[in-house]
Amino acid sequence: MSRVAVVGGGLAGLVAARDLVEQGHHVCLFEAGPGFGGAIAAAPLAGHLIDIGAEGFAITRSEATSLVEALGLGDCIVAPQRADAHIWRAGQLLAMPRSLMGIPTELDSDQIRALVGDEAIRRAHTLDAGAWLGSDDNITLADLVSSRLGPEFVTHLLNPVVCGVHATDPDRLQASAVIPGILAAAQQHGSLTAAADAIRSRAGTAGSAIHGLQGGMTSLIAALVAELTGTSSVQLHNDAHVTGITRRRSSWQVQVDVAHEVDAVVLAVSAPAAAKLLHDQPELQRVLSAFAVGDVAVVSMVLPSTELDQAPVGSGVLVDAAASSHLVSAKAMTHATAKWAWLQAAFGPGRHLLRLSYGRNGVIEHDLEHLLEIAVADARALTGADLGDPIAAKVTRWRESLVQATPGHLERVREVDDLAAELSGFAVVGAGLGGNGIAGTIARAQRASALL
Repeated sequence: MSRVAVVGGGLAGLVAARDLVEQGHHVCLFEAGPGFGGAIAAAPLAGHLIDIGAEGFAITRSEATSLVEALGLGDCIVAPQRADAHIWRAGQLLAMPRSLMGIPTELDSDQIRALVGDEAIRRAHTLDAGAWLGSDDNITLADLVSSRLGPEFVTHLLNPVVCGVHATDPDRLQASAVIPGILAAAQQHGSLTAAADAIRSRAGTAGSAIHGLQGGMTSLIAALVAELTGTSSVQLHNDAHVTGITRRRSSWQVQVDVAHEVDAVVLAVSAPAAAKLLHDQPELQRVLSAFAVGDVAVVSMVLPSTELDQAPVGSGVLVDAAASSHLVSAKAMTHATAKWAWLQAAFGPGRHLLRLSYGRNGVIEHDLEHLLEIAVADARALTGADLGDPIAAKVTRWRESLVQATPGHLERVREVDDLAAELSGFAVVGAGLGGNGIAGTIARAQRASALL
């Protein structure tokens, strides 16, 4: 049985540790923070524990659902009771059309017509019916959509969705990294909208492509930690700051408070953090330092309002910044008590949980000290409702939490894997290499034993 050190106790690290134990390894996991879970975290608000980070997982891929079921949480999976998100454009509320990360799955819908107009739809039909000549693997998401559908679809649909999900403008993101398989599907179907529909339909479930867990996503972390602590093959250490990782002749040395000698190392931390730890691996440091990461902030607040009982914005809104940035600062808002039945039951009528997100292209433009005040003003503008002052609130800054998959991202991932493969007993599964979503993170982490 080999000894493996896993550095990082977020979702990637915990899943990697679980997979390694199943393969017969002995695992020692080091987490610098006080708890486990990373960006899957919760906080008490108005007497209830609520998600302040990730609140759901995509079901267009199977990895998250399979893990949840394997941990005995299958009965806790819940679909949103409302999945009627909207796009907010300068005070106008527009229904969100069915799409794949902002790529529409059809063009002739009333929702699309309201967003871009008849003339833009006619041009999109012509563009998307053209011969598919292939695309550079490094094409940006904005360029892909603009070339096949037209610029109006980028401005009024793609931008709000991508910025709301990835906190990055789509003209900075590699399409094939953000939506795996999109270019191959477009080649197969000869149409971008048909490709989006095919991938979106893989979920096999009508309605929202996102599901959650009764009681919040931290149930997943609790189940992982409970399973790992229930075996003698794992040691979990929190408040354990790894300061360096050094390659020896036939082993690795992980420096925490003391040096730990292990047979293998799995890095499950952000790209900048990973680069700083590899003192004697300059090439890996170089490649990891090339990944772009950014901060985001989430304001979670409980407000009194009888008007919100009617859920005037449905499950939430994405902001069309091209027309609205002078009116609101948030890029997205979730009406969590309208979206999730368990939250609605917990808080009851007249009290509502709203989550607003801030930060674009790695930069939070406002001082966190004033962000709650800004969020309250934004919520009033976005809902158009009479909202009282917050009963409880939490402002959370997630540092280096989102990877910006800029052009060349997939090549950099391959380079990391190639360089790691040259080092016996070494793998990198964090650093956003599997994408920003929970399913991609799980898939990457589950490859840990194969990458060693």
